[in-house]
Amino acid sequence: MENAPLMLRRILPLLLFALPAAAQDDTTPDGVVTPVGITVFQMAVPDAFMQGGSPDTRGVTEALTGTIRRDLSITGYFNLVDKAAFLVDPAKEGMTPNYKSWFTIGSQGLIKAGYAIQGNQVVVDLRLFSVDGGKQISLTGFEAPATVAVDAAALRAHAHKFVNEVIRYYTKSPGFFGSQIVTVKRTGSGKSLFMVSADGLEESRLTSDDSINMLPTLRKGRIYFTSFRNGGPHLFALYGGQARPFASFQGLNTGAELSPSGHAVAATLSKDGNPELYLLNPESGQVVKRLTNSWSIDTTPTWSPDGSRLAFVSDRHGSPQIWIMNAGGGGERRLTFQGDYNTTPEWSPRGDKIVFTARDERNVFDIFTVRVADGGIERITQNQGNNEEPSWSPDGRHIVFTSTRNGAAELFIATEDGSKQFQITKGKGGYFTPYWAK
Repeated sequence: MENAPLMLRRILPLLLFALPAAAQDDTTPDGVVTPVGITVFQMAVPDAFMQGGSPDTRGVTEALTGTIRRDLSITGYFNLVDKAAFLVDPAKEGMTPNYKSWFTIGSQGLIKAGYAIQGNQVVVDLRLFSVDGGKQISLTGFEAPATVAVDAAALRAHAHKFVNEVIRYYTKSPGFFGSQIVTVKRTGSGKSLFMVSADGLEESRLTSDDSINMLPTLRKGRIYFTSFRNGGPHLFALYGGQARPFASFQGLNTGAELSPSGHAVAATLSKDGNPELYLLNPESGQVVKRLTNSWSIDTTPTWSPDGSRLAFVSDRHGSPQIWIMNAGGGGERRLTFQGDYNTTPEWSPRGDKIVFTARDERNVFDIFTVRVADGGIERITQNQGNNEEPSWSPDGRHIVFTSTRNGAAELFIATEDGSKQFQITKGKGGYFTPYWAK
């Protein structure tokens, strides 16, 4: 068996190359369909106003309107009408719109936000109007004003819930705001785990040591990740605010993901001499079953949404490619045949596609998807730096990934076809391997 340092040098380029580098309407609103098939709606979002005309000295307007506008932009489903085009003063107009004025400037939808501060609380009235239909849309949970603490985080959370319902009205599926992304970020001489909100504006550190922590996954509230804190690479489980040793077999222990049912963890181990896929007990970390037995490197398993299959990376035909297999072992089938370096797969929650990173002919990394049924490839990013380590949103309609297009690696969110892309982090950069909580 290869010794651990030699095995580590062999597998790290494959595994870790990224580290260095109302009741709802029954009708569907009409929108503008882009050439790539995304429907885009024209939305007017005037500033929230204090009912009664008093000036806002508590930051309520920005917490509400700023959040709503940013959320709508991130989704890629909305074009925001320029406020300079407004024909009426929204505050003077109040909560009853002049539909003709908004229709004239091309708005299909209109969001109004009024509020009244009462001590340390604020009564918030958020409404969606169909300008085309000349009516207010009743959204679940927002049929009447709500009382919220005068606190930026609480107001932003309320606005996120509202936007999720707006998205549900226009797309028949709710938005993802309020979900979390676990990622790795440079911290001094090490790399630590961080939790980032889906809009990128809230961030909290999860691990406090200065060792190398990487490849986190998050499902059912439990994070599994690889760490070198005890010499590693070993696997750890983080839940209940505490990181616990999970698997520390001889050699490599890496790339762990909990199954959709929560009954097993798929991971890569080299304890038997070669990096292979195993199923582990989610509590004890003990091996339940060895899944692959090949001379090659088999790694980075990812579950299908029904838990019946796994996708993984193997170089058994000479270069890293995406493969799929039965979750209990067997039925191995190569899925990608284009390119010579395809890695970091993740199965869509919808089940039809797998997103992955590939190195193209210019030695640049980009994001692609492959259809499970027929192997059809679609390119998501191009000519914008290195784009890597993709992960699906919980509903399978968006992808988070890292990109160096503006310098250091930051987190971006794209629609599933890549037609709309939005940078959600704007820190010092150095983000790696994001995973959108499932």
